[in-house]
Order: sequence, then structure tokens, then C-alpha cells
Amino acid sequence: QFIVAYGNLLQAHDVEKPPESVVNAVFDLFDRDDNNIVDMMELICGISLLCSGSEDDKIQAVFNVFDENCDGFISMDEMFKFLTSVFKVVLTPHVIGVMNSMGVTVESAEDLASVTALECFRTADLNHDGKLSIVEFKNWFYAPRNDPSFLFSPVRKLLL
Repeated sequence: QFIVAYGNLLQAHDVEKPPESVVNAVFDLFDRDDNNIVDMMELICGISLLCSGSEDDKIQAVFNVFDENCDGFISMDEMFKFLTSVFKVVLTPHVIGVMNSMGVTVESAEDLASVTALECFRTADLNHDGKLSIVEFKNWFYAPRNDPSFLFSPVRKLLL
């Protein structure tokens, strides 16, 4: 379905379909867990990385997508799903190597997502209600890197 939709998108914009090897490479870019299926989370994360727009526009769009129950907040579970999806897209062997060289041991996207979500809520959930508002999320996302309490703010660079 992904390849058909990709072909339709190219055709709709009068873009010549590339060779099969390029189409397969695009599919592989999105299918981060190598299960031969591009699921909704992989699609959303891949598109958010590739689309234009301001960082603020992207953050608002990502926040809205991962606010699964549309209550205007991101729960710990929603944050874990969000980060797992992002890390599946951006956690390449090179990125893992860089993180390991910084003393951060990374074994999987899920492990990193779990640690990052916990740290995010510890530092960003300022009213301790167990959920993040858009303001809390943006504050965490834009946190200064030199503030040790925001150890995982480089997620911003990985996403945008």
C-alpha cells in the first residue's frame, strides 16, 4: 500500500516515478522496524522529518498527532509511543555510536524511549499531573542543552 500511495503522490504532483531501487529505498527509510509494513507511527514520523514548515508548526502537528485521545495533553504512554516511533526513524548505527561515545548506552529504540519519556516527565511535567500540556512539551523540546536537568533535549535535533 505504501508503494502504491507513494506512486500516486508522485503522479499527482507530475513527478516522474524513480527506478524501483529508489522506491524500495524510500520504503526502507520509513519501515524502521524492518517488518515490511509502514505503520501509521512510522509514516507520521517519516513525514514530520521530511516536511517543511517552522519548528513550532512541526511541534504542534506532532503534539496533535500523538495526543491520541485528543484531550490536549500527552500522557506517559503517548510520549513513550511517540518517542519509540521517532527513535525507530532516527536511531541509526551512527547515532547509536555517537550516543555511546557520550556515555549513553543505547540498545534499542524502545529502551531509549522509555528512559527519555521518564526524564521528560521528570523535568517537564511542572505541575506533576502526569501529563504534558503543549506549553510543557514545547518547554522540554526547546530546553537549553547546557542545563543538566534537560539531559535528553537533543531529541529536538533528532526530530527536526
